[in-house]
Amino acid sequence: MLQAPQQARAIATRARLVEAASALLVEEGLRGTTTAAVAARAEVSQGALFKHFPTKLDLLAACVEAVLASLVDAFRAALPKRTPADLDARLRVGVAALWKVFRLPAMQGLFEVYLAARTDPELGRALEPLLAAHNANIQREARALLPELASHPGLASGVDAVVYAMQGVALGVFSNDERRDREHLAFFERLAVHELAAAAPQVTQAAQSKAGSRARRRG
Repeated sequence: MLQAPQQARAIATRARLVEAASALLVEEGLRGTTTAAVAARAEVSQGALFKHFPTKLDLLAACVEAVLASLVDAFRAALPKRTPADLDARLRVGVAALWKVFRLPAMQGLFEVYLAARTDPELGRALEPLLAAHNANIQREARALLPELASHPGLASGVDAVVYAMQGVALGVFSNDERRDREHLAFFERLAVHELAAAAPQVTQAAQSKAGSRARRRG
């Protein structure tokens, strides 16, 4: 069993390795994120790296998990401290924050990993639980931002539609073009309003109907 100082050093070393892998994934791409390069950047030996991550796949999975967590944090940071009361305005705020996340360099690094998983079944299996957990986090953020839609059965699929649309566009964007960026954002806003804001009257009507039913039973 590791003593407290040793355990702290082990945790710090692991964190440095994951941070180094995440940075290399952005800067050099998946091909450049070798165990040798990660160890060198983290200033540890490859032997030390393999004590924490027996295989490159283990290291890559830990890197993806950390990057996904950082993207959720980035989404929260991109939201204003006070969100609008109006649902449509809140949707637009959320969409703008999410699109900022999709334009981050870290997201481009993740795309390389996703594409590699298409022909690497082992990598695909390693990513599946991480992406499922990330999707659950996205849905949780959506419910927190849009509490009036939290009970609507179409919320999850509507959020997925916006996320996958952004993912598809971001995959094909290789340079910054402010005009195109604004056009893309406007499209995503329209998509979100169409998919999600339209559900609000249904939720309100259902809630009123339920309340009326309870009132009639009490009467």
